[in-house]
Amino acid sequence: MTAEDRNVLGKSPYTLQNIESAIVHLEQVFSEDGADWLFSRTYWHQRVLQALATPGLVPVQAERLQRLLDSIP
Repeated sequence: MTAEDRNVLGKSPYTLQNIESAIVHLEQVFSEDGADWLFSRTYWHQRVLQALATPGLVPVQAERLQRLLDSIP
């Protein structure tokens, strides 16, 4: 995630209490190709960036989110 991405998105809507379920949801959507069915790539890109902006992510969570981000064409 670039500094520009952080500035554009601002504060994350996620907390440490709900970020894991958000990551799992994103992983499920991406694994089922659902990311292209209902919403644009821009939408999914922003969702992942918002999750990445969550303060207090542990490294493994950040890595999982970065993998999702990298998988968006």
